Amino acid sequence: MAKKPIEIHVPEGRQAAYEKVPVDRLQEAFGVSDVALLQQKINEIAELLWVHEDASEAATHARIVRALELYESLEPADGAEGMLAMQMVGTHDAALECLKRAALSNQTIAGLDMALKHAHKLMTLYTQQLATLDKHRGKGQQKVTVEHVNVQAGGQAIVGHVVHGAAGTHEPPPAALDHKDMSVHDVSPAKAKAKAKKRKS
Repeated sequence: MAKKPIEIHVPEGRQAAYEKVPVDRLQEAFGVSDVALLQQKINEIAELLWVHEDASEAATHARIVRALELYESLEPADGAEGMLAMQMVGTHDAALECLKRAALSNQTIAGLDMALKHAHKLMTLYTQQLATLDKHRGKGQQKVTVEHVNVQAGGQAIVGHVVHGAAGTHEPPPAALDHKDMSVHDVSPAKAKAKAKKRKS
């Protein structure tokens, strides 16, 4: 049985792009049941895309559907993720558009340079957005184990695990040192100088 199509209120010239978009699939992807709200979200994503005024209806439809697929693939779980995912779709599309313009056969050197610079900025922004999304989802934690520590005279060292991650995450304190296997020496400048003097005598 064919899925029920949805009629979307969109800017003039773009209506055909939405004629065959299924309601149930988009309602599930966007997490909404109100059709008017769903239409608003689709319109917001569609307005992020640059579509040439001479583009065919099929090409416009394909661009918008692809943008919706990219949004769905990010699987936003709440409002913050939804807003960020929408921004990421727009950033990605703009970066691709800059790369396309840089590749035009009649592109000038100045135009090529500008297009590539903008593409680089947008791709950098996208990686920052992706890192922000991962951090929001708690995927940004990294664990670093330090095995060898060299301490110069006058320095201090922490023996244990060093953890970089989201705020509020903690590692249990390191186990007590076995002084039979490891000894901690006072490396203050005065002590080091006294030891050196003792060795000379």
